[in-house]
Amino acid sequence: MGIYPGSDRVHEIIDTLPFPALGQNIFDAEWDEPAEYFKPYTFFERGGSKIAVIGQAFPYMPIANPSWMFPEYSFGIRDENMQAMVDEVRGLGADLVVVLSHNGFDVDKKMASIVTGIDIILSGHTHDALPEPVLVNNTVIVASGSNGKFVSRIDLDVRNGQMMGFKHKLIPIFSDVITPDPDMAALIDREEHLISINCLK
Repeated sequence: MGIYPGSDRVHEIIDTLPFPALGQNIFDAEWDEPAEYFKPYTFFERGGSKIAVIGQAFPYMPIANPSWMFPEYSFGIRDENMQAMVDEVRGLGADLVVVLSHNGFDVDKKMASIVTGIDIILSGHTHDALPEPVLVNNTVIVASGSNGKFVSRIDLDVRNGQMMGFKHKLIPIFSDVITPDPDMAALIDREEHLISINCLK
């Protein structure tokens, strides 16, 4: 949200997305209730398992960015609300609960020690690239670095609605030996050109 010029632009982007924008910790600042533009979670089905993905936005947005950019929103870690969301998706039949988090690795470790029922946290913000996941209680925390340098693969053994085990691999991406996709390369060139023009205004 802080990358773009204000929440109006963020809303425009969300309106075009073919998937929900997730953030259980983004609240309406006036009413102190979940913000309507952001869904707390979504569901996927993979390998016969029902997977809930809960979004966790960067909790310190008002500190890291000018508050005028998003006056209608409040943030925070909101561990209690996260617990409520985990309980809710479990009640809706989730076999696995995954949190897509921008907390930062240390904050995610703390959250995993407080909130029960999370199977996996995909941790972002601090750009850590961990060769092995970190286990906090029964929660597996995966951190895959930044800027597309790594991809984490995690294969899960799920039986009777429970994660029984996992295998993980942190895979380096050697971009200099991969032929760029021509459509994506053209899109990047076009966007970089537009950015350079706008920066010169």
